[in-house]
Amino acid sequence: MGGDLALIGAAFAFGVGSALLPVLLNAELYVIGMGAFVPKSLLALAILSLGVGTVIGKAIVFELVRRGSSKVRKTVDRKPPRNSFTAFMRRVGDRLLKLIDRPYLGAATVLASSLTGVPPLAVVTILAGASRQPRSLFLLMVFIGRTSQFLALAFIVHGVT
Repeated sequence: MGGDLALIGAAFAFGVGSALLPVLLNAELYVIGMGAFVPKSLLALAILSLGVGTVIGKAIVFELVRRGSSKVRKTVDRKPPRNSFTAFMRRVGDRLLKLIDRPYLGAATVLASSLTGVPPLAVVTILAGASRQPRSLFLLMVFIGRTSQFLALAFIVHGVT
């Protein structure tokens, strides 16, 4: 029982950490590890805990940006795409990011980003915080998208091992 609680708490903490520092703490790799080693009876609960932690971490970033949004740079210099697939993905991401300023259409961008990583959720979180995106809708889309992605990954890996 104590080990199960520690597992759920660790998943929650990792969710918060990965939302704040996505370059250092990769949630998808964590989920793959959980899918391989966590018993099936605890897997869904651990994934839900990770999803809730991710939402709390993204809420922190969202609020920090919202309170200091006048300092957010809207443009960034980017390297040219390496190939046609990368160029296509960039065009898709750019189109989705243009919707982020619309209160409800922006939810589609948040959901797509949370499910697929295109455009990157870290970028979407910052832009959503600086826009008119409703906080509750943003957080709901992050929870649905990330938790769905995590559950799919974990149970695919669990089924393979």
